[in-house]
Amino acid sequence: MNSKFMTTLILLSGVWLSLNASSVKATAFEQCPTEAFLIQKPATTPLAFGIDLSTGSYSMLSNNMGTSNVNGAGFSFHDSYIYGWDYSAKTLAQIGSDYQTLPLNVNGLIGKPFYVGDVSLIENAWYGYRPGYGLYRIDLDDPLGNLTMVKVASSGEMGNPKLTDMAFHPSDNYLYAVDNDGYLWKIDSANGMTEQLNQVLSESELGFNFTFGAQYFDVSGHLYISNNGNGYLYRITLDGAASVAQFFSYGPSSNSNDGARCALAAIEVSDDVDFGDAPDSYGTSIESSGARHGITTLYLGSHVDPESTSYTYPLSDDTSDASNDDDGVNFATGLEVGESAILSIEVTGSGGYLNGWIDWDLDGEFDNDEQVITASQVANGYSTYYITVPAWATAGDSWSRFRISSVQNLGPTGGVSDGEVEDYPVTITELNVSPRFYPSASEYTTFAYEDLYPELGDFDMNDVLMNVKYTEYVKDEEVIRLKIEGKLAALGASYHNGFAIRLPGISASMVKGDSVMLIIDNVVQNIAVLEANQSDAVLIISSDLWQMVQAGEGECQYFRTEADCGTSSRPAWSLIVPFSSAIPLAMMPAMPYDPFIFAAPGSYHGDATQSLLGIHPGRKHEIHLKNRAHTDTFDTQLFGSFDDDSVIGSEHCFQNSNGLPWALEIPTDWKHPKERVTILEAYPQFAGFAQDSSGATNPNWYLSSNAISDNLYND
Repeated sequence: MNSKFMTTLILLSGVWLSLNASSVKATAFEQCPTEAFLIQKPATTPLAFGIDLSTGSYSMLSNNMGTSNVNGAGFSFHDSYIYGWDYSAKTLAQIGSDYQTLPLNVNGLIGKPFYVGDVSLIENAWYGYRPGYGLYRIDLDDPLGNLTMVKVASSGEMGNPKLTDMAFHPSDNYLYAVDNDGYLWKIDSANGMTEQLNQVLSESELGFNFTFGAQYFDVSGHLYISNNGNGYLYRITLDGAASVAQFFSYGPSSNSNDGARCALAAIEVSDDVDFGDAPDSYGTSIESSGARHGITTLYLGSHVDPESTSYTYPLSDDTSDASNDDDGVNFATGLEVGESAILSIEVTGSGGYLNGWIDWDLDGEFDNDEQVITASQVANGYSTYYITVPAWATAGDSWSRFRISSVQNLGPTGGVSDGEVEDYPVTITELNVSPRFYPSASEYTTFAYEDLYPELGDFDMNDVLMNVKYTEYVKDEEVIRLKIEGKLAALGASYHNGFAIRLPGISASMVKGDSVMLIIDNVVQNIAVLEANQSDAVLIISSDLWQMVQAGEGECQYFRTEADCGTSSRPAWSLIVPFSSAIPLAMMPAMPYDPFIFAAPGSYHGDATQSLLGIHPGRKHEIHLKNRAHTDTFDTQLFGSFDDDSVIGSEHCFQNSNGLPWALEIPTDWKHPKERVTILEAYPQFAGFAQDSSGATNPNWYLSSNAISDNLYND
């Protein structure tokens, strides 16, 4: 009696009959297979696929498994069978190399099907989970005997996770699963204790819904999860609450989706795969989920050669075997910032779609807005493409990537079953671009701040001292990007302050935020510089300037403000700000724009501020140049309080009743007052200058010749 007939008999009679093990025993798999098994039900019967995880290639193993559906499947390393829930027989089934279900005699069933399950590697037992019921165990030491389902923990005891599959780790015997909100769970199979780790994937970020019906491990401890809706496969590197998921390959999709795999098998790459050649920051190697294709009759150019591993720059595939298969893309023109370019692309084969990217901002990644060709259907032969080099592109050496496949919407990384990937080094040039400088090409202007606002305090104007110079890059009477350079000249504050620059009248959407580059002391900062939720673009250079420096030598409290604590060191920074679209000169605000300081988030900022705004005012507290507007985060309760004479809604702001400001611009590399020496003592002419709104009185007050030298800080 075969298993298919037995299943039919069960359905007709509703009575469980004992199985004759000798007559129905299936054949086990010969060894721990390297492929993954995917069981799907796209129509009326379940299908079994073998999945090559390295590329997402798949082949049908069975188009009829002898039942209505199989779910909750896991591969047993102990006897080389697959075990999964047979929906027709309403019990656990054994599945051998013929992919037919053999229903098992199990006592203690709960009367509900299981669509979440796996087999342990430490013990020969299948574990199943059902939301609302809990975690259950079936011992498989004698699978064709009388088995018993035992409850391990209730769903409530486990925290009610909403799981659609789970998998045993190859070594620690914990179950892991990603729920449909993208959160990673760790489950102790011994008692059902759970730990919800971090969210490894987000529907809002990815732009589509997901249900991970197939989940399995490799021998290295990477967890793979397959999305039912589109077949996308993600690989998760486990690191506790810092676990990370990345897209890995494209695979088959189905509303009903379940997976099984021998967790002790490595992911193997066949010899018939094509990799890219770009540096690995672009996603090239299998370790970085690089772009890779199973080789078929569809490819770019006239030639494609196979490889079993990636050869990243400078050891490209062409270099390694002297066979140039990167022959499908010809750059007919150069790539010049703000201009059009022409590409000629040759395709061999039919039914393909072309996608292409160029790293315009030279950050070592292919971003979404750097895609130059999107899902373009191509025919055998040559095609011409016209692309535009964006105004925000950065001149210099970069990389491009082109992928052809029968899969329409490819990203720049991940494996796919057919086609080819070709990577090309490119050079982006910049012609007819002229710089505009402030104050000049070689000089800095200085911004000085007193951070006790709205109190005048010691008024030494050295709490923050920043030297800054600006460059606007202009092409065809439009500004395409900014470069702002600075040096932190002094910190005479016990409070913690941040430093930022606002671009008045320039909305945040006009700045290419993800391409803004901040460099501090020659180190690129991996932080978001463009501040969110602001009407005007606000660029945060530092949220706490004390993180850039240390106090001076000996007993000194501050940086470059106290006598005998000198240092010539000035931490340097530079900021590259590309615009999404070039901005006409008439729309640009006048340099130096609006440089300001603010209270570092989470830090105490004085009793006066605390009485008005709370103990940690953060971005509610700002200090701008005299008569400059505040940003959207500023709290206007500060206006008119204590020593401040600002008037809400007017241009009269950030000054006291005598016109004294809390922020100054000095058009030179200025010698500032010593700690707790007021600017009025150090520069006696300053009072007259501040009180004359026209600026005609004592315009050169800041020159050293007009200062009392003993009151000035010297290196």
